[in-house]
Amino acid sequence: MPIFRRIKIQATVETSALLLPEEQIAGTVDALRERLKELQLSIVSLEPTEPPAAALEVASDDPWSIHGQPTE
Repeated sequence: MPIFRRIKIQATVETSALLLPEEQIAGTVDALRERLKELQLSIVSLEPTEPPAAALEVASDDPWSIHGQPTE
């Protein structure tokens, strides 16, 4: 007969840099929380960080830019 043990796994998850309006951030976090619930996971703590400046640069192939320069 197999022996069962109760275990708890703690993991760190990181998204790619997201550019969101302030009013949309809470909704995005709530959507993530709901998706994690479906997997029987939960958010224990949340630490927002600023992505490095290089992550904020516009790529030359970005469809929302003209020759690598952001459009307004």
